[in-house]
Amino acid sequence: MEKTALLLPRDLHWASVFLRVSIGSLFLIAAANKAVNGVSGTIGYYRSLFEDSLLPSFLVTTHASAIIFVELALGCWLLSGYRLSLAWKVTAAVVVSLAMGMAFAGKYDVASDNYLYVLLSLFGLVAARFDRWSFGEARERERAPAQRTAAGTSVAAE
Repeated sequence: MEKTALLLPRDLHWASVFLRVSIGSLFLIAAANKAVNGVSGTIGYYRSLFEDSLLPSFLVTTHASAIIFVELALGCWLLSGYRLSLAWKVTAAVVVSLAMGMAFAGKYDVASDNYLYVLLSLFGLVAARFDRWSFGEARERERAPAQRTAAGTSVAAE
C-alpha cells in the first residue's frame, strides 16, 4: 500500500506530461491546418457550417477569427508547462465552446468527441499539481505541505 502511494505522484507526473504533449500538439496541428486557408478561409468554413444554426453570425465570425490564434497559443502554453492549472482551465473552456458549436451545427458525433477532450482537460487539471516539469508562480502554492517540507522548505515559514 505504501509503495503504491509513492508511485502515484510519479505516475501522475508522467500522465500530465504525456497529456499536455498530446493535447498541446493537437492544438498546434489544428491551428496549422486552419492557417493554410488563413483567417478568411476559417471564417468562410464556419459561416457555411453554422449557416442554419441558432448561433448569431457575429458570434460565429468572432470565434472563427480568433480560433487559429487561440489554438496556437494554447498548444504552446500546454507544451511550455507555464501555470499549468490555469492552462488546463482555459483549455477546458475553449473545448467546451468548440463542443457547443458543433452541437449547434448538428454535428453531434464531433461534439461528443470534443466533450471527451473536456474530460481529458479536467484530468490534466488534476494531474497538473504532480507535473514536475511545470513552472509559474502558482506552482509552489499548489505543492502539498509535505512535499515542501521534503524539499527543504519550512512549512512554518509560509
